[in-house]
Amino acid sequence: MKKRRLIDAAVLVAAALVLSGCGLFNSPPEASFTVVYNVDPDDPLWVTLDASASTDVDGDQIVAYQWTFGDDVTIRPATYTRLVTDPEITVRYPVEGTYTATLAVRDEHGVNSLAVSQTVHLPQPEVVPLD
Repeated sequence: MKKRRLIDAAVLVAAALVLSGCGLFNSPPEASFTVVYNVDPDDPLWVTLDASASTDVDGDQIVAYQWTFGDDVTIRPATYTRLVTDPEITVRYPVEGTYTATLAVRDEHGVNSLAVSQTVHLPQPEVVPLD
């Protein structure tokens, strides 16, 4: 009988920890982003990388976005660092070509996502409607 009470108490404590979001059983967030082309009509080498679609299955807040997008890029704002709290950044690549942008996110408990990557083609080819 005493053993059964200990097991029940352990189950209750574990359930309380999970429900409280203490981070003991915290799942990693999932990084996701889109590439928005043609953000500057005068310069097609500017793109916006938007990670606002990143999620956390535990409902935790995503507090940091870590970007890798190649060397020799220009970033708005100029004070940007590669680890930021804003899900959206605007980047200018140096020349036309194909690049890889990579993102990892961190939740409020300090758990990091796996990194995800996308190919950026610059300038973005125009979509021609079919007749």
